[in-house]
Amino acid sequence: MAYNGWKNKETWLVNLWLGDVLTMYEEEGVPVNEDNIEELVENILETELSTLESGFVRDILNCSLGEIDYRELAQHYEQEAA
Repeated sequence: MAYNGWKNKETWLVNLWLGDVLTMYEEEGVPVNEDNIEELVENILETELSTLESGFVRDILNCSLGEIDYRELAQHYEQEAA
């Protein structure tokens, strides 16, 4: 389901919270591609959730992570750079 012009809310949230970091990457010449965006998200979550035990919250979070459209995010930043 579309959300605020993005494929879904999960993708929109990544852009909302990490858009400044991704813009900084572009300015520094770091490629803003699907792999780098996904790695950034995974690294942040690994740090933030290191104490979260398995269970309902982790399962729901993992389901949400599967909905993020990293390709859409990468294309957005490619278009901005052009």
